[in-house]
Amino acid sequence: MKFTGYLTTVSLAATLISSTASAESLTVYSPQGEERAVWITEQAQAVGHDITMLSAGGSELFDRILAERANAQADVVLGLIDASMATLKSEGLFEAYVPSWAEGLPAAYRDDADNMVYKFWQTPIVLAYNSDALSADDAPDGWLDLTEPQYSGKYVIGSTAWQTTKSYLVGMLVLFTDESGEVTDEGWDFMQQLYDNAIVVDSGDAKTAAFVNGEAVLDLNWFGGVGNLGESVGYTPVMIDTEGGTPFISEGIAIMKGTNQLDEAQAFVDWFGSPEFMAAYATEFGQVPVHPEAIALSPESVQANATLLTPQDIDWDAIAPQIDGWIQTIELEIK
Repeated sequence: MKFTGYLTTVSLAATLISSTASAESLTVYSPQGEERAVWITEQAQAVGHDITMLSAGGSELFDRILAERANAQADVVLGLIDASMATLKSEGLFEAYVPSWAEGLPAAYRDDADNMVYKFWQTPIVLAYNSDALSADDAPDGWLDLTEPQYSGKYVIGSTAWQTTKSYLVGMLVLFTDESGEVTDEGWDFMQQLYDNAIVVDSGDAKTAAFVNGEAVLDLNWFGGVGNLGESVGYTPVMIDTEGGTPFISEGIAIMKGTNQLDEAQAFVDWFGSPEFMAAYATEFGQVPVHPEAIALSPESVQANATLLTPQDIDWDAIAPQIDGWIQTIELEIK
């Protein structure tokens, strides 16, 4: 099974990408990697949107947006995951706007309560294995199997600053929450065992090296990254439709409150999330859109990927206030 996509390397240095950057450009903050950011910029400018994209890691951009809250530098934010967008919305940083493509969008991806954040594509956070080194019978059935002795040193946990790492850690922790939404002692014991069994790294190069040298055979990754890693290292990855489901994150778009280019920001949002552009993006990068019309316009491989994995039932808006505390506990008490 082969998958396509683009594996980005998070850099602490943000990259400004625009062929016509000027004071009048619409400033867009996004964790899209440089290749994708360049492509989006070119496509936008081809239809008359003069934009400057600032591309950096999701956590870095999230922190930057909060730091700039008194003097926002961005006009539009796109590509941050559910929990991050929910938190920024709760901080009062977004303008209300219902994009033209909201009609027909499934309820899970709409913001009917506040009309601020609308989702445009989905990204499963998956567990996969190197089928050249591990048989299907020997592969884990689900995320909770990773603490078993036979998988010790066979998988990598990346930096908690990465959106992907944060998403799969949260996906596991929610399986151990009580009625109040707090993680139980059993859950924290599991998380300690998960880290004890793992190869823990803070860079993409270090993760790749663990697969190159044959230590790691299980990949905890975002959907497109699984295929990219297998291709770059030289093995055939197989994704596991895990027991209990796979965390699905949805990336959203919103207009920053106080932008002095509101009309252009609204026009850009209408264009970016339109079924036609989402289908073009799907064709270019293999990403699965969430709008039914966009899926219908996408390549057959993308349509098949839309139903390949079973989503885990996670209420991202509800757990958003808990996530920073959970990650802090991991960083201070477990890593």
